[in-house]
Amino acid sequence: MIEDPDPVYDPVSEESHENPYPSYGRLREEFPLYHVARHDVWALSRYTDIKEGLRDWETFSSAKGVELGSYVQFFGPGSIQELDPPRHDVLRKVLAPRFLNKNIKSYEEIVRTTARHLIGEFLEQEHVDLATEFTQKLPIATIFRILGIPESDLNWTTQAGLQMLSRPPGESGPSPRAYELRAELVAFFESLVQGQRGGAYSDDVFGDMARAIDGGTMDLEEVQGLTLLLVAAGMETTTSLLGNMVHALGTGQVTGEELSSDHGGPSSTVIDEFLRFDAPAQWLARVTTREVTLHGITLPPDSRVLMIFASGNRDPRVFDNPDELVLSRDGSRNLAFGEGIHFCVGMPLARLETRVGIGELLSALPNFELTGSPVRYPSHVIRGFESIPTLIRR
Repeated sequence: MIEDPDPVYDPVSEESHENPYPSYGRLREEFPLYHVARHDVWALSRYTDIKEGLRDWETFSSAKGVELGSYVQFFGPGSIQELDPPRHDVLRKVLAPRFLNKNIKSYEEIVRTTARHLIGEFLEQEHVDLATEFTQKLPIATIFRILGIPESDLNWTTQAGLQMLSRPPGESGPSPRAYELRAELVAFFESLVQGQRGGAYSDDVFGDMARAIDGGTMDLEEVQGLTLLLVAAGMETTTSLLGNMVHALGTGQVTGEELSSDHGGPSSTVIDEFLRFDAPAQWLARVTTREVTLHGITLPPDSRVLMIFASGNRDPRVFDNPDELVLSRDGSRNLAFGEGIHFCVGMPLARLETRVGIGELLSALPNFELTGSPVRYPSHVIRGFESIPTLIRR
């Protein structure tokens, strides 16, 4: 494959891992449709182009995978992130009721109780890693309970999931161990669903899947993709949003008062601005189904195109002073949760976890600061923190 000796942008480079935003700025202004020769993909970086592309699923398809290299379709059959209608719509309806706004309220007590339990485990300590002990554990524990994973299996499934999703910078494919862990998790999840076939449905996502399989709307092999997608969303996206807020608090970029509202935690406006400013999922890919011309360049069918959400969220054509975190800004137009038919089904849950989680943390620990260098996730897609070492001040 042809290499560009001086690339403007490489999504898996160390530079993109540390701080991709200068590259995004150059892409938007000079190369709004840019060919990344190393991976033979195209990058879209302007807000309007990305939004229109995400809405036009018939032209920009998800059916051939939304990642790079061997991460393409890694989750397997059933991942609605990598399906187009009509199959996408059928499987999304299996999940959707659990994540509707009117039903999300029923999870608030689960989230609050879990947050208080986690905080209680380190409340009396002087030093704590708020990433490993809080921002990672809260979303994982929540999504696993909604799925229906038994409490006794939460620890190993959490560790297996985290290792499976680890993505070292510079690598565009999973490790051999990641494939092994995927197989172990899939076998376990399928067994939980199979155990409910025939009418013994539990009140959780696995019960919904068993009912759908018995009803003929879903196949057993689709359990893997649908479940692993939810696990990834719980482990990476919401974890990163929480971690970015905690990091901003620990560095003094924002104060607890600024993140507090009448509900105790961050308001919707504040959450939107954090999503806009540093999108947890930086980009996902689509593949063209026909010839498309953008910015004077004609792409043939089967061209893989990166939709860089995080770049669109900092497009000065849409947001004033986009490189500044302005908590009073109306950032509700951000692309962090996607757009169109693939708009993130778990968005209401992510907002609930963030509001309640940060609210409980600030209530118990109003004063903390970083004590070491935070470490970002080893990922070329997810932008968040693997480690946030902090000092608790009383």
